[in-house]
Amino acid sequence: MLRVVFAPALAYLSVRRSVTASSITALLALMMTLNVVWGFPWSGLMGAFCAILLGGWSINRLMRPDLGLSLSLPRSAIAGEPFPVTARLTNKRGLPAMDLRIGWHREGIREVMASTEEPVWDASPPVSAGQLRSGGQVRWQGAMRFDRRGVHALPPFQVSSAFPFYFFNDRRGIDSDAEIAITPAPIVGDDDPTARMMLSVIGDWTKQLVAGAPVEYIGNREYQEGMQVRRWDFASWARLGRPIVREYQSPSVQAITLIIDTSAIDFDGRKPQSEESEWQFERLMSVAATAVMDITARRVHLQLRVTGDQENYDLGSATGGVDTCESMLVQLAGAEPTDAATGEERLIDILENTRPQPILVLSLIDLDAPERKRLANMLPSYVNYSPLSQSESADLRRSA
Repeated sequence: MLRVVFAPALAYLSVRRSVTASSITALLALMMTLNVVWGFPWSGLMGAFCAILLGGWSINRLMRPDLGLSLSLPRSAIAGEPFPVTARLTNKRGLPAMDLRIGWHREGIREVMASTEEPVWDASPPVSAGQLRSGGQVRWQGAMRFDRRGVHALPPFQVSSAFPFYFFNDRRGIDSDAEIAITPAPIVGDDDPTARMMLSVIGDWTKQLVAGAPVEYIGNREYQEGMQVRRWDFASWARLGRPIVREYQSPSVQAITLIIDTSAIDFDGRKPQSEESEWQFERLMSVAATAVMDITARRVHLQLRVTGDQENYDLGSATGGVDTCESMLVQLAGAEPTDAATGEERLIDILENTRPQPILVLSLIDLDAPERKRLANMLPSYVNYSPLSQSESADLRRSA
């Protein structure tokens, strides 16, 4: 019933979205023939322009392409940085598809009401394809960019056909179930001195852990010229009659657990209430991403736990596996804020279910705050709790 009621409006919007400069010119010429004295040749011109418009519209709709879409893209990308995407289109109809324009774009699309939301993505320009036979394939290869952290679904891939003679343009979007994790942008330069100082402290703490690794005896071997000698094994040398050395090594890999406390004091159930709090939360994610990349680059086994992510929080309580750097950045891409009370409960639960080893906690809430009183009373000595100063970040936000 509703489709019948809104059919005229839908037809108007469909025509409005598909007209081109050629069809507008033909329509204006048709209107001119109605404002002159009736007779030959004006009646013939009016009929010709009507045939052009109606015939062009009918053929354009009859030849509209039906294309299958397959996408190839990375698992994750950094916010604000482009990543490669390849789209392959297959013509599923028995008729050829002609005069195609393909890509992620909005060329020629005129909205009735302008959108007030800021665009969160951008892509390379579209490409033209003259003809695509039945069963044939065409490829679009370019780059996309998302400006906001999160797990984003790719927008519909736009396909338009201007056959015949570019009088009308049939535009449609092909949906896909492809998603990409947009990870936080790391801290770079001196734009955020507070975060830089905090990352420097984290780096020094990691260096001390690796440098303080115990030396382990791994066996004996015969001395060869040029090799470094830590200790001669004189007893074996005397027994075997050739120089023997003992070999020691320091474990090149240490295990560290990084806990990202996503607690926000002004959390309203879905997100921080103020724009400044949201900016501070994204700043914490950027610091966490930089810490993950820096620690893993030092050949350190890192386990990441995020209190605001229920799935990864449960995983952290149940397993002790070691994640890759990319998988940890993907966790940060999907991290959501939580309230302070829930965050403290999950912090305590993670600490109680994690074996005693170096643990680093990044949070927006100071340890001496009332929301962290219970945690402060039971915090083990091997835990390094590092709050990101909100007062200094607020000053930095206002100055920016």
